[in-house]
Amino acid sequence: MGGYYRQRRRKNRAIWAFPATGMAALALWYINPTQDAPDPEIARLALGPQPVLTTDRPEIAPKGPIRTDVSEKGATQTPTRAGTRKASSRNSKSAAAGRASSLIAAGKQALARKDLVAARAHFSEAMTLDVDDAQANLVRAELTRLGNELIFSGRILPSDPLVSRYIIKTGDSLAKIAKENSITDDLLAEMNGIRNKNIIRAGQSIKIVKGPFHAKVDKNDYSLDIYLGTTFVKHFRVGLGLDDSTPTGQWKVSTKLKNPTFYPPRGGDIVAANDPDNPLGERWIGLTGVSGEAVGQRRYGIHGTNEPESIGQSVSMGCVRMHNADVESVYSYLIESKSIVTITD
Repeated sequence: MGGYYRQRRRKNRAIWAFPATGMAALALWYINPTQDAPDPEIARLALGPQPVLTTDRPEIAPKGPIRTDVSEKGATQTPTRAGTRKASSRNSKSAAAGRASSLIAAGKQALARKDLVAARAHFSEAMTLDVDDAQANLVRAELTRLGNELIFSGRILPSDPLVSRYIIKTGDSLAKIAKENSITDDLLAEMNGIRNKNIIRAGQSIKIVKGPFHAKVDKNDYSLDIYLGTTFVKHFRVGLGLDDSTPTGQWKVSTKLKNPTFYPPRGGDIVAANDPDNPLGERWIGLTGVSGEAVGQRRYGIHGTNEPESIGQSVSMGCVRMHNADVESVYSYLIESKSIVTITD
C-alpha cells in the first residue's frame, strides 16, 4: 500500500515538472529578450508532445465531401489499365493526325514539282489515317482529280504502277484483254477513246489498268467510294434503305444488267426496262453477301433511280441507289465475281 502512494507521488511530480520547465524557459527569455531564442528542440520538449499529422495538405476544412480515391500529394499512383488504354488511344490519334498532316503537305509538294504518282501515294496514305472533315474533303478532291488524269484518261506515266501499255495482237479482243486485267471492256474502250469495241487492229497501242476495282459504302455519309486496289479514285452520293434496312458487311458483285426489268420483291406490277417508272433506272449491279450482316443475302444491289431527290436519304427497300449517270460509271468499274463492295455504318 505504501509502495502505491510512493509511485503515485512520483507520477504527480513528473506531471508538474513539464509546466515548471516551460515556465522557466519563458522567464529566461523575458529577462533577456535580446538573447537568441531557446533551442527549438528544448521548446518542443517543454511544451509537451504534439499531435501527429497524417497528411501534408493544408489544414483547411474541405468545401465538399472528402474524396477517398485521391492519393496524398506527391504520392506515386499507378495508372489503371483503362487509363493506360485511354492515354494510349489519345497518343495514337494524335500521332495519326500528325502523320496525316505531314502526308498532305508532302502530297502538295509533289504536285508542285509535277510528280503526280508520288502525290497520289501521299494522299492515298493520308486518307487511311485520322483526318478531319476539311482534310478529308481536300484529299478526296485531289485523288479524284489525279484519278481522272492518271487512271481514266489515255495518259500513261512510266512510273505509275497501276497502269501500263499494251500492244494488241492478232486474235485479241477488248473483252479478252479486259478480262485478263480484271476490268471491263467498257472502261477499256472509254479511256482509250475507242468508239466501237469490236473494231481494233493488231499492233494498236492501248492503255490498260490493272484491276479489279472495289467499292466502299459509308451509311453515315451516304457515300460510295471507288478504289483501285487501295487507291481511292472516285466519290459518289447514294441513297439507302428505309429504317436502316441496308445490311452492313462485305458483298461480292454477282450479276450486272443494263436496262433491267423491275420485279417488285413484295409483289405488285412488273415494270419493263426503259419504262420511266422503273425504279432501278438504267443499271443493276447484283450483290451476294459474304460477311457480316450481309452473309447469305442475295436480294440486294446497286442501281439507278427514277427519284433523284432520294439520293442522300434512307427511303429504299434496302438497296443502294444512285443517280443514273453515276451508276453507269460504277457499272463500268466493277466486275462480276472479283469486285468487292464493303458497306459500313
